[in-house]
Amino acid sequence: MKTFCLLLAITVTAPCALAQHGVDLLLDAEGVRRTGTTKSLTVGQEFTPDFSNGWGAGAGLNVWLSDRLSLEAKASGFRSRLRVTTRGSDFVSQADLGHAQIYPIMAVLQWHPVEHGMLRPYLGAGAAHIILKNVNEKLGSTPVTGIEFSDPTGLLLDAGLRLHISNKWDAFGDVRYVPVETRGSTRFTGTNAAVRLQVKPLIAGFGVAYRF
Repeated sequence: MKTFCLLLAITVTAPCALAQHGVDLLLDAEGVRRTGTTKSLTVGQEFTPDFSNGWGAGAGLNVWLSDRLSLEAKASGFRSRLRVTTRGSDFVSQADLGHAQIYPIMAVLQWHPVEHGMLRPYLGAGAAHIILKNVNEKLGSTPVTGIEFSDPTGLLLDAGLRLHISNKWDAFGDVRYVPVETRGSTRFTGTNAAVRLQVKPLIAGFGVAYRF
């Protein structure tokens, strides 16, 4: 995690020093949907975490390296309802743990094929590191006293559209998806139970960009 954040900081600050075509400040409202799968790694009693659609906001910088190429770094924060289903040999139960917190940290190289005009589409690819905040809460009468998530990193694909308003302002909407990620795991504190958790978030955002 620390290494990824350091590389992200270098990725942004180095091009900023050389940028000849401006830097955009990005602010947006976002929604996220988990599209990955969950697989139990233990035999016997199983615990399955389930994240509902989450809502949050994001902020970042888009560094223009040329009229068509830019480098974007962005961080987002989401609240997502977390439920855990417990399955035993003769029972199934579900516990509602309230809102979990999800923090994607993203770096994307974007290609803008249209230099002029009101509508300007773009495509991008990069990487995302997904931070899942640990949940320390007992699950009913089970021995579980908390949940520990490992934080996966993966390929990020990006597509969006800018609406050019003025020399300083753009509005934009985009969709980001992590189709391949390192395999994160989830352990249930107080037991030997664990699951292989794929997050694979699909993130949609709508916001504004201000050109410095």
